Amino acid sequence: MASKSESRVLDVFGPNLVIESNGPVGLGGPIAYQLYSVTDKGMKYQQALHASGLATIEADGTLEIQTGKKNKKDSISYMAMAHKGDMCMTAEDGWIRIFGKNIVLEAADKLVLQGDKVVLGNKASETFLLGKKIEIGDKKETDTIVIIKSKRITREGGNIFLKSRIGNLPTIAGVAQAAFLGGNRKIALTRIGEFRRGQKWYKILTYLI
Repeated sequence: MASKSESRVLDVFGPNLVIESNGPVGLGGPIAYQLYSVTDKGMKYQQALHASGLATIEADGTLEIQTGKKNKKDSISYMAMAHKGDMCMTAEDGWIRIFGKNIVLEAADKLVLQGDKVVLGNKASETFLLGKKIEIGDKKETDTIVIIKSKRITREGGNIFLKSRIGNLPTIAGVAQAAFLGGNRKIALTRIGEFRRGQKWYKILTYLI
């Protein structure tokens, strides 16, 4: 019976390309298959299948994938699918960029956007927040909500509207701020009579927080 080293096969295609099967043990276990190529300047490309089932592709330079040049306009030209487990994409020292005419991010359960700074929109003509319940801020972490150029609060038909008129909201550097206080503390955001429907709406807003 041949040993593992005796069953190893190397096909060498000049100084820049090697195809190997039944290779020695690596980080992913013994190598079932490996294609290894290196340029004269030392730039490496490698793809391999390990005995553990791990399949890898590694490129020292840029890895570019192009598809769909002869597809119809409504075809799916590139598809990536993970049947079980997570799908991860990481840029250790750069941006992850996705561009398209239209982009849909859909989650069956929860969609989370998080970061030290989160920006939505880039001079967008319209921004919609849709849902049965919409909350702004966190009870423990949020102490200030800033509305640019919105210095007046009015109430109409059970809704609170922020309008760009002179009110009495505190401003810092020209930016109107609505301070949301937790617990039993209350703050009056507008002057009495500023609401279109009189003082009763002012009292309701005062006790909303």
